[in-house]
Amino acid sequence: MNYRFLSTALSVALLAAAAVSCSDREEDAPTPGSESDNAIRFAANTEYSRVSDITTNNLTSFNVYAYTGTASAPNLFMDNVTVSKSGSSVWTYSPVQYWPAKETVDFYAFAPASWVGADGPLMPVAYDALAGVEDIVYDVSPDLSGNNGQPNAQVVFNFRHALSKLTVKLSSTDTKLKVVVTNVAMTQVMTKGNFHFPSASTAGTPTEESVGVWTDQNTPSTYMLLWSQALSDQLTLTATPTVVAAAGMGRGGEMFVMPQTLTYRSNGSGQDNYIGVQCSVYDAASGEKLWPNANTPAEDLVEHSTTGDGMLRFPLSSSKFSEWQPGCHYIYSLVINSNEEMGAIEFGTPSVDTFIDIETNYQ
Repeated sequence: MNYRFLSTALSVALLAAAAVSCSDREEDAPTPGSESDNAIRFAANTEYSRVSDITTNNLTSFNVYAYTGTASAPNLFMDNVTVSKSGSSVWTYSPVQYWPAKETVDFYAFAPASWVGADGPLMPVAYDALAGVEDIVYDVSPDLSGNNGQPNAQVVFNFRHALSKLTVKLSSTDTKLKVVVTNVAMTQVMTKGNFHFPSASTAGTPTEESVGVWTDQNTPSTYMLLWSQALSDQLTLTATPTVVAAAGMGRGGEMFVMPQTLTYRSNGSGQDNYIGVQCSVYDAASGEKLWPNANTPAEDLVEHSTTGDGMLRFPLSSSKFSEWQPGCHYIYSLVINSNEEMGAIEFGTPSVDTFIDIETNYQ
């Protein structure tokens, strides 16, 4: 839509996928069953610490593929083995594997188990993120050997998040106004694609070679974050932000989406990515409808709306970023107050927060 009808402020913060390690990572190593059996043993930690994310504290199992040989001629050594937490810090699996005497091993670990199929991690992994309810994590620990002078050499996986996370909040801070929201939708979000495990270890500082890559994103979908089927379902905004989420999201309204390029050209047409808010604005004291009104452009009116709503469009991208990055949490805080069609009342403030603060403002 034309920006003269929507003055917004978009606060953005981005975090590279492995810039920060979570505070709940485990330091205790599993206790070996024998000091000389040369068994391969596992431990794990994950980056970040969020209630609905996979973290060290709530990760109870993961799966492992392992290979010997070379990159051009890999030999399967561990075939989608499930490793489960036993007690507070011991990870077990069966049957137990032992370190090869003269070869190194490349390990690929992931959770949940349903993510990587029988083709394994060396091929592109197809994924459908339409449900948006599940975090996925991965690890690559290549070229490891048990011949390091210590019995029971342990593989410590450092998992990274493969998806982006979104939260959408709505509020209105002008007590003179009553903002009633009927529907909220997020448009043209790609839900299918292929994930490529990185070639380098995920244990250290992220590099181009050590972060997984998404390709072939396709199947654009619209997420209905709020859908009013009756007047009683409408949302009247307050100064306290309300989280809106697609049906079934749960867990605080957070949703997980594929990293992808975002576009916003004009008028919310074509393949543009935006959050559309269908709403009406009233005078809180008199109940008089202030927006939409006679000054509202036709493209901002919602055809066949029984309550005569207008449509506000908030871009998912900004001047600072034009894509969702893996391991970043984007919080879109949309504050709807007024616009110039209603006179001198200042219009609201959407914002997006991720993990490192980099702020951008639209006025």
